Amino acid sequence: MKARRLIGAGVAAVAMTAMASAPASADETVTGGNVEMVIFGSGTRVNSVTIHGIPEPQGPAQYQFTYFATTSPTKTHTMICGGSSTGGSCSHKFTINATYAKGVGIRSCGSIKRVDNQQILGTACKNW
Repeated sequence: MKARRLIGAGVAAVAMTAMASAPASADETVTGGNVEMVIFGSGTRVNSVTIHGIPEPQGPAQYQFTYFATTSPTKTHTMICGGSSTGGSCSHKFTINATYAKGVGIRSCGSIKRVDNQQILGTACKNW
């Protein structure tokens, strides 16, 4: 009986750890070139997206993060990535709050561009 309780507690602890480490609301992840866009929402509803480089952008240098969709205005954010200011992570989260219809040609994308030399690291897109 005691062994059963210990095993049950161990299984529950592993399950709780897995739930805590997984992005619970991430709907989908798409990649293109050296860019990954993580879509947060449910089904065709997009609450937000996080765009980051794979591997992380080198620097220090200024990078422009862009989100655009067929039916939405373009959103951009510029920041310094690399070096001691950002550590090992450089990403940007855009609030979207949109619902995209499936099968009507809507496309949403995230991209990263290095500003000083106009190098596009990649563009990750989702076709709805």
